[in-house]
Amino acid sequence: MQTKTMILGLVIGAAFSLSVFADDVPKRGCAAKLESINQQIEQAKAAGNSHKVAGLEKAHKEVLAHCNDDNLYAERWAKVEALESELIERQNALTQAVKEGQLMEKVSKKQAKVAEVEAELAKARAELER
Repeated sequence: MQTKTMILGLVIGAAFSLSVFADDVPKRGCAAKLESINQQIEQAKAAGNSHKVAGLEKAHKEVLAHCNDDNLYAERWAKVEALESELIERQNALTQAVKEGQLMEKVSKKQAKVAEVEAELAKARAELER
């Protein structure tokens, strides 16, 4: 009898611990998007920004109605690919400018554009993982 009680206690304990771990798993895709919108709604309410709350609530309804994890991932992947292509173009333009001995001002502008696209690409890759 004592063994059954001990086993039952272990099973119940395991069930509760699994639910705790499930809360620690980060949300992805549409669920993450909804969570982000909910957080923004709370912030807008706290700031008393009723227009922003209304817009965010509309966005929330749209996500609920139309968001699909596979489509969302595909959109994000397409954005990463486009930014990778843009980065290559910008890097090539920078390399060409240096090779041609263009003024430092133009080279600096091209370096800034490369850095800007790199930052956008890093952000897009992070979004891809959400």
